[in-house]
Amino acid sequence: MAEPFLTYIDVKNLVLDLIQALQIEPAARILPSRIAERTLSGDLGLLYSRVDANQLDIAPAIPLVERIVRNEPDAPTWNDADIWHAVFELVARTNPITPPTAFEEAVFDTPLRSSSASQRWIEQIHDEVDQRILEELTGCVYYDVGGFYERYFERKPWTNNARDIYDESRAQYIEGHWSGWPEPSIQALCSHRTSPQILHISEQKHKQNPDEDRSAKTLVQLAGYAREVFGSQPERRFVPGFTICGSVMRLWLFDRSGPYNSEKFDIHKEPERFVKVLAGYAMMSDAELGLNTFIKCDGNGKYIVTRDVRISLEDKPIASTKAIVCRGTTCYRGRRPGSTDWEYVESPGIAVWFNHEQITIDGDPDTISHLRRAMKFGSPRRPSKKAFWVDSSPESSRAYSRTSLMGSSGSSVAHLIGLGIGAGSATTSSSGQKRKRDERLDGGSILKRSKSDGSHASATNMRKEDQLDAIGAPSIQETVVDSLADCRNEWQRNNVNSIQEAGADSLTDCESEAYGNRVNHCLVTSPAGRHLHEYQSVRELLEALRDAIRGHRSLLEDGKILHRDVSENNIIITELLAEDAPKGRLIDLDLAKELDGMPSGARHRTGTMQFMAIEVLEGKGHTYRHDLESFFYVFIWMCIRYGYEGTSRQKPKVMRPKTNILRGWYTGMYSEIANTKQGHMGKNRFENVIAEFAPKFENLKPLARQLRSALFPIRDGDIFTGTFHDHDIMNDGMINAFSRAIGPLRKEEQANA
Repeated sequence: MAEPFLTYIDVKNLVLDLIQALQIEPAARILPSRIAERTLSGDLGLLYSRVDANQLDIAPAIPLVERIVRNEPDAPTWNDADIWHAVFELVARTNPITPPTAFEEAVFDTPLRSSSASQRWIEQIHDEVDQRILEELTGCVYYDVGGFYERYFERKPWTNNARDIYDESRAQYIEGHWSGWPEPSIQALCSHRTSPQILHISEQKHKQNPDEDRSAKTLVQLAGYAREVFGSQPERRFVPGFTICGSVMRLWLFDRSGPYNSEKFDIHKEPERFVKVLAGYAMMSDAELGLNTFIKCDGNGKYIVTRDVRISLEDKPIASTKAIVCRGTTCYRGRRPGSTDWEYVESPGIAVWFNHEQITIDGDPDTISHLRRAMKFGSPRRPSKKAFWVDSSPESSRAYSRTSLMGSSGSSVAHLIGLGIGAGSATTSSSGQKRKRDERLDGGSILKRSKSDGSHASATNMRKEDQLDAIGAPSIQETVVDSLADCRNEWQRNNVNSIQEAGADSLTDCESEAYGNRVNHCLVTSPAGRHLHEYQSVRELLEALRDAIRGHRSLLEDGKILHRDVSENNIIITELLAEDAPKGRLIDLDLAKELDGMPSGARHRTGTMQFMAIEVLEGKGHTYRHDLESFFYVFIWMCIRYGYEGTSRQKPKVMRPKTNILRGWYTGMYSEIANTKQGHMGKNRFENVIAEFAPKFENLKPLARQLRSALFPIRDGDIFTGTFHDHDIMNDGMINAFSRAIGPLRKEEQANA
């Protein structure tokens, strides 16, 4: 006999009857409320009135109704404690308590800043990418670095050969000028070696005007080329380059902490230096050109050797970051000789550790501080206050002024406050020194030192160094700063009971070196996995997401570690070692943070904007709730961007949305993105979002609604974006919603088998 169909009114009346019955129970009049100074009975009374007035989504109450209906008092499964726990959970979910993002926690969170990595696929519109590059480079660009030429072009194995080339070319230098010098001159970027003696130079726009040497237009254009090189060669350590504007030449280097350049020189006035530079670029070794020689290559492909074991790497990484100022995390799948199965992942994650080591290149530590040794860095360049063109093509030129980039108020702080990179933000230099913050600190606050003993730990018990050093093969990341060094006392004096209002470009008060040091590490873990978009079935996709959330919960509860970088690239589908093994794993912990720890020492952290939580975009301290929100955005992203023509490992199908509703999740200022997401998460507008689900995911719309209800319950007529003290509420809500959706899919597959 078919089960009777219940209308919304029927369900609402059942919920009201249940609330009324629970409210008059003696236990409800005794148990204290967890959200206010009253009893649970008082909470239930308020809940009844809000449900009756249609002010609440009643979906969260349905599991409680089902539990009570199933569990009769005489049944062996009946448990009063379970029922009352579910009641508390329902009340908390529909009457959220104040989020535990105390002011002190927000102050000590690592600042967030924009990254051009969010502009991918069809989102790589020229002017938008350029704007993101500008934001990414804020406070990281150094001009006229002392000792640049000496560091990279003198006392090298090829120095004498370069001098010989100059001697041979002097016949072309006549009366203080190079004869036949091309007009207009070229701007070029050294991109990669194509053979042992050939340097491929990408010839770009002509620069006739020497004044363009320091223009923002030249910087953005050159940085765009560097970004492309990092994107096509993600394991690369740095990208060298140069510009020639008129006869003015300047040498550049882009590493993972930002770009810096040499003092300019005139190629006609210093002909020997000019020839030595060009000859030097042509004769540099792969390591000197920025390639990562830790990864080797032979006729069988890429491989690394770690713990005396040769591990072959898949040709393309399963995850990488297309940006300049970032950790450069790159994740490859690997396998041992003779094996046909991918067994390892060269990236961090909640997985089994195999090996972890710091990478050396030609016997030297591969760190930013070592790369930048013996050079003098001043203050980073401030953005020009004048308007400049970021797109050099006349037909599509667009002028950006300081006002348009930094906010309508003209204040750079107004725009960057959500990024956490205002000049007052506390950051750490390579010398471990702290800078001022905008926020007010409690005078009684104690600054804790981070733990770092260099030892290894289990995945759920990782120390801070293990979290931050556990990255891909290869990747570049920040070191753990053990102490605040010489600036500690000054940092406290400047921040306790004070508010700083420096401009967003200002750097430091006491730093001798303002760049963030990063250290290249290799971490090998097991098991290997596939990219999330390589799912073989809808059930597998949902299981991978659910199990990754479970892994995140375990990391939080057992390891006291918050991930803080949940994105499409940081969830993998694992090859099953056992039927009950997790189908999905969360990887890439180099932005993770100990719950009771200080910031990592990083100047900032970056994230993928389309997956950032609303409050994170608003500059608030990161909590577990924001990671769960990111999981939800990944789910929505997958359902809209994939699933039209199927997927395969070789050619994942990416959907170009008809209305491109997700575009507002990664374009514009952080405050604008936050407002867009908050609007989309409202009950009515959310229907417009899921209306764009691909046909393959059409039946997942109910799941999307349940996840939205679990994360964004209605409070005082609006969605709640804060954090519950009890993290089980949202964790259980999401995990259970996925499990309920997976069950029918499993039965359907079994029936069709």
